[in-house]
Amino acid sequence: MNLFKRILTMAGLSLVGGAVPAIPAVAQADSSHHQVREIEVIVQGGYTPSRIEVVEGEHVQLRFVRKESGGCTREVVFPALGIRKELPEGQPVVIHLPELKAGEYEFKCGMNMIKGKVIVRARS
Repeated sequence: MNLFKRILTMAGLSLVGGAVPAIPAVAQADSSHHQVREIEVIVQGGYTPSRIEVVEGEHVQLRFVRKESGGCTREVVFPALGIRKELPEGQPVVIHLPELKAGEYEFKCGMNMIKGKVIVRARS
């Protein structure tokens, strides 16, 4: 139960004369809400940046912005992750990456000409 719901519950119980549960001195973070790191990738004659470094288990989303109309960069593919997304010109496309193990994960255009890499470092 999040902190807001606990406070509402306690207020309701106190109004009807019920017992009020103790509030912990330090509220614990809700484990379903993780900090997400967003990295913008510009698509224009290549990927900028073309090398992206993250930490194992980090929650990452890549925001691709295609600034050209060439057919080659019309989509981006992450072969090892089974991800393929269309990249409309001028419209940001967000790709949520799964929690990745240490290693290297290639991404490329649909024609296999333009390439980039997500490098995942082991958590220390």
